[in-house]
Amino acid sequence: MGEQIARNNAALPAQRAADRIARHLKSFWTPGMIAELEAYAAANPEELDAILLAAIGQLEWEPGA
Repeated sequence: MGEQIARNNAALPAQRAADRIARHLKSFWTPGMIAELEAYAAANPEELDAILLAAIGQLEWEPGA
């Protein structure tokens, strides 16, 4: 599902797309879903869109994300 969100934002500049994706994840995904996505990204970064990885990176440093 994260890849779909990334594709939907692909026309935007990379940083803006990553910001929007991160905001979407924080707003609509449960902490458990985010944790699963973070774990998958850590184990398989080559399988995910670079913009999605950038968005996930934004979540990692934010308290309570």
